[in-house]
Amino acid sequence: MGLGLTNRRVSFAATLALVYAAFGIVWIAGSDTVLAALVSDPIQLTAIQTWKGWAFVAASAALIYGVGVRLMSAVQESERRYRMLFADSPEALALYDPTTLRMVEANAAFCRMFGYGPEEMPGLPLSELMPPETQQALERDIPRLVSGQKLGGVWRMRCKDGRPLDISTHGQMVDVDDRRLRLVQVIDVTARLRAEYELLRTMEGLATANARMRELSHALSHDLQEPLRQVSGFVQLLAKRYHGQLDAEAHQFIAFAVEGIHRLKTLIGDVERFALSSAFIPASVSAGQVVTDVLEGLRTVIDTAGAKVTMGALPRVLADPGKLAVIFHALLDNAIKFHHADRKPVVSVECERREGAWLFRVTDNGIGIAPEFRDGVFSLFARLHTRDRIPGNGAGLALARKLVEAHGGRIWVDSAPNDGAVFCFTLPDAGEEAVFTHDVLTQEGPAKGVPVGEPASQH
Repeated sequence: MGLGLTNRRVSFAATLALVYAAFGIVWIAGSDTVLAALVSDPIQLTAIQTWKGWAFVAASAALIYGVGVRLMSAVQESERRYRMLFADSPEALALYDPTTLRMVEANAAFCRMFGYGPEEMPGLPLSELMPPETQQALERDIPRLVSGQKLGGVWRMRCKDGRPLDISTHGQMVDVDDRRLRLVQVIDVTARLRAEYELLRTMEGLATANARMRELSHALSHDLQEPLRQVSGFVQLLAKRYHGQLDAEAHQFIAFAVEGIHRLKTLIGDVERFALSSAFIPASVSAGQVVTDVLEGLRTVIDTAGAKVTMGALPRVLADPGKLAVIFHALLDNAIKFHHADRKPVVSVECERREGAWLFRVTDNGIGIAPEFRDGVFSLFARLHTRDRIPGNGAGLALARKLVEAHGGRIWVDSAPNDGAVFCFTLPDAGEEAVFTHDVLTQEGPAKGVPVGEPASQH
């Protein structure tokens, strides 16, 4: 590259010299020949040749002036490009000698990055910008640097004040004033590497937490269930063997123990379900079909409560069918369970597209939730009522929130116009259109779905 540039410079200079020599030869030889033929008086010939010499000087000066103007214009343009591409570039750029490993020049962005002034850079050893381990790595790469290979990578550097700096570099060889130098572009990646490190730490922490959750799930499934079954068996054996031999208070105590064991078993089951991994395999699934299946499973609950459940047009969504069913089961069971004592439960399931997501609403006319308790209802084992009034352990909504958030959505609760509650959750929009509108479900059981566009019959 340097040899080619030198050859071009020599060629241009030789061409310019030849043009000037040719002009001089033609001028002198031609003018002398013409004058000799036209003028015979020696005195007059001498005067004319003097003026001819002055004319040649003037022509030469004009030629040199024109060439000089062109050269200065080219130099100014080159200087402008240099300022734009190097000195004033927002990217940190530097030139250094790969044989001596000393800085030649650096632009303002590079100087700001390392905390040096522009006048400090020329001649500065690269070792001043590097900790010992980076110096050793650079020395191993000297043969590759001198050979002109395009190299890049991430290096740990050191600022003037001693502050560590992680940079990404991209370098190549360039020719500057007949010198083979290396031009390097520097990008500060300190914040990015720190963020990646924190992300890796977080991922490792999550992996550890998941492993512990699996251990907890295994313990709940096996280690804790075994002594619970043993206690339950002996309490039942005690109640059977000494039936009629104990007083009423003893039998009441045995009943309390049996009820406590049953409650503990359900609590362990809820914790086990909550501890299971929330990872899912997404698929395009009909939310309407999922709700229909859930309502079929809740038929006994619906019949017992005399509930009426309506379902609007529900879309296809990108979700795990089994975990989506758990979400709807928790919300629908909750809506029916917390019904008002003075009226039959009326529950509706609706959906609309909003801001790149599907917004689902499960609305009921039950007892509602006071504003100060709306966040707490999604906590594990959170209860607002005693078990003798409303059964359950308070795990369903916590599990629903966990699964909704695992799908990339969020869940919350609002008040309904009739003092009930509206549980809302979002799921990412998979780009599918709603395909079914489902009918009203009453205590007689679910009715069949009808296509979108046809009115749903009412019982």
